Amino acid sequence: MSEFFRWDPAKLSLQIPEMDDEHKVLIGMMNDLHTLNESSRPVAEQLSALDRLVRYTAKHFADEEVYMERIGFPGLRIHKGVHKQLLDRLGEFLSAARSSQKLPEDLFVFFKMWLSAHICGIDTKYAQHARTLKSA
Repeated sequence: MSEFFRWDPAKLSLQIPEMDDEHKVLIGMMNDLHTLNESSRPVAEQLSALDRLVRYTAKHFADEEVYMERIGFPGLRIHKGVHKQLLDRLGEFLSAARSSQKLPEDLFVFFKMWLSAHICGIDTKYAQHARTLKSA
């Protein structure tokens, strides 16, 4: 079975090792969940994997916010709001999956959007800020 999402350093690396490592873990968890879903593994297994992904995402966002605070990123407040929206949406997916006993059909579309728009778009802003600080 092919990977649902592939880590592409040219597109996704922020050149911040701790954040890149966490992004790789998130992608791995998404790939694992996709594999469980595609291979029709028991719903309990899929829900457990989704729950782990939601919990890791919350940890990752908290780590990112601490990092942004440490570097004095001026867009921190807005970025925190985006994190809250993403976590709320993930929570909705988890609740829907629990009540219907299956993963929502648009969950993986959401993952693709989240990874491409968030990492390639929003996260690059704090990475650029960090590089500016290093070169100053």
